[in-house]
Amino acid sequence: MDIVKFALLLPTTLLILVAGGYLSVKLKWLQIFRLPYAFSLIGVKRGENKLSSIAALFTILGGNLGVGNISGTAVALKTGVPGSILWMAIIIVITSIIKYVTCYLSIRNRKEKNGRFIGGPIAYMANAFNSRKATIVFLVIMMMSSITVGNLVQVNSLSIPLDMIDVPVVVGGIIMATIFFAVAALSLKKIKIFISAIIPIMTISYLILCSIILLKFSKNILPSLKLITSSFFTTSSFNSGLSLGLILEMLTIIQVGTLRGIFATDIGLGLEGIVHSSIIPKNNNNKFIIEQSLITIISPFIVAFIVFITMMVLLVTDSWVTDLESTNMCIFAFRKAMSWPYIDYLIMAIMFCFAFTTLFTWFFCTKQTIRYVSMNDKYTKIWIVIFTVTIPLGAIGKVRLLWDIADISIAALLFINILAILKLISQDSEVFTMSSRYLKL
Repeated sequence: MDIVKFALLLPTTLLILVAGGYLSVKLKWLQIFRLPYAFSLIGVKRGENKLSSIAALFTILGGNLGVGNISGTAVALKTGVPGSILWMAIIIVITSIIKYVTCYLSIRNRKEKNGRFIGGPIAYMANAFNSRKATIVFLVIMMMSSITVGNLVQVNSLSIPLDMIDVPVVVGGIIMATIFFAVAALSLKKIKIFISAIIPIMTISYLILCSIILLKFSKNILPSLKLITSSFFTTSSFNSGLSLGLILEMLTIIQVGTLRGIFATDIGLGLEGIVHSSIIPKNNNNKFIIEQSLITIISPFIVAFIVFITMMVLLVTDSWVTDLESTNMCIFAFRKAMSWPYIDYLIMAIMFCFAFTTLFTWFFCTKQTIRYVSMNDKYTKIWIVIFTVTIPLGAIGKVRLLWDIADISIAALLFINILAILKLISQDSEVFTMSSRYLKL
């Protein structure tokens, strides 16, 4: 599996880095210099589609801030080194521009059916590859990614700690499936309101708990930061005279940082394009497209901060050197720092919210993709059943196997979407000209 992963993920890693660098230069690093303006678009001042834009942002954050991000940080520490967090930050800065371009192309190519807008990468696949078969291929990959990345891994990460409170892991999967199926019957508007309300609450609660731990272990903060910077470039193989080993070590660290950055923020997967395409504009013009696309660059930086805080918690408590894995490592860190008897249940409640919102974002995005292809709600109802039935399987799956499959699914989805974007912008540079005009680049 490791050889297959390396063979599939290395070219994808290089592709997304090249695409991110190219788009950043062409758009004059707007993901950095226009970030303050992006935040102003969701501020309190009156403006078009303000509520819809905030709901869309929180929906994407709900998908990004999955329990897989918390457990994923632990997985990154086990498979890489603390320095991978710096590579992750670099990757996010360089590649977050892909979210902007994906959203622009998604809204530009979306279609309307009975007053409902549907878009996303599926909307431009056929144009990019001059074949409808590309649309079907993307749909299949999207469904696979949704089940693995947005479902099985999330449920697995949530179920692992149940052993620590003497609850069978399969019970967690069944409970999650039951609640998910019940909420799936709600309207999209009600789901967006629910996610918009719960995301800020659970994020703030999690950060407060992390801050308490960092304050308690404040003497370990500086050594942990030094550990991160010292392992940014590894020289152990070089010191041994093994130059090839050095290269392989560096590639592993960069790949781990890249994958965790992508997994944490969903850069290049197209979710933001699907969600923002569903917004009904007051004025369907270029300004609307630019502003919605600009809002999508906010979430990667918020998620990166939360992942960094999580890694610091694991480092200052020395939880990362234990034999524990995934979510259990994170639970151990909170247990070590807090003697409160109900801390396990509080963390489980927060993680449940993380996992639940991620499940729903991936489910919704895949449902919209299916709807774009078929324009028949019969198939979306079938998708509800398939997605629900697979939820308990994540509870009983092996951690490493599920993460390996999830990484491969991400690689496939990334590869086809990034290729499609590069082909489209090579044929039509509208995204560059419009962005320069409205953002004064």
